[in-house]
Amino acid sequence: MEAILIVLALGALGVGIVVWAVRRKPERTHSNAPLESDTAWNDPVSPANDETPRP
Repeated sequence: MEAILIVLALGALGVGIVVWAVRRKPERTHSNAPLESDTAWNDPVSPANDETPRP
């Protein structure tokens, strides 16, 4: 019975090593990609001919 447990443990260890070795690593972002993700898509828009002075 001990031999079967040892073989199963070694098999599980081998599978774990293989999975760890071949897992996909996240792709690196290109260096020319913008670092800031805030695009201000939801900021309020003021009209072009706004008469109120801005502080």
